[in-house]
Amino acid sequence: MKNNIITPKYNHNGVFLRQNRSFVSRKGRITISQLRAIQKHWSVIGVDFQLTPINLTSIFNCHAPVVLEIGFGSGKSLVQTAINFPNKNFLGVEVYKSGIGSCLNAIHFYEIHNLRIIYYDAVEVVRNMILDYTLSAVQIFFPDPWNKKRHHKRRLLNNHFLKMISKKLTIDGILHIATDSESYAFYILNEIKDIENYKNLSKKNNFVQRPLSRLITKFEEKGYLQGNRIFDLMFQIKK
Repeated sequence: MKNNIITPKYNHNGVFLRQNRSFVSRKGRITISQLRAIQKHWSVIGVDFQLTPINLTSIFNCHAPVVLEIGFGSGKSLVQTAINFPNKNFLGVEVYKSGIGSCLNAIHFYEIHNLRIIYYDAVEVVRNMILDYTLSAVQIFFPDPWNKKRHHKRRLLNNHFLKMISKKLTIDGILHIATDSESYAFYILNEIKDIENYKNLSKKNNFVQRPLSRLITKFEEKGYLQGNRIFDLMFQIKK
């Protein structure tokens, strides 16, 4: 398992170009159990980052719709979703090693065969590893809102990345986003409104009710108790 999670970018003179990232790379805490899970199960369940597209059918050893989840945290809800929908394949991307370890433990414990995970920057994964028109859905739940104005440039869901995602989805494919930040929710609506490929599935052209397929997380439950509103945004690729 590679520790380098950023693909270096250089200009024509060989000068390194620093990129704005939607996450802060930090060591954080990782338990012995999580480390052991990485050592034992990564070779079977994990997918190493590469600069060429992957064959999704080969990775899952079957042909089925593929759902990409970006930023799955501990993986608890992603694992349960994979259990709930055995006729779909799920590919999760996460940059924090503790979450990778927890998810690997759960996948192994529940003997899940329709879930694989990648430990890398999601933008690089989508750009390099995913062929166009191969994903049935992309789900991004509670990405960091980077609320301070000077940090807005770090937001993952900007116009450029949203366009990139649209090319990876099949016709009628779904992009599902959830956030507890009202300002981020309206920012996303503004960033995506001029991308012709997307059709907002909200009748009011803003937010939809939470679909039953999206499980409520502990983070979300705490938000409800504090009176926070959750915003679900859902878009479909037009024919």
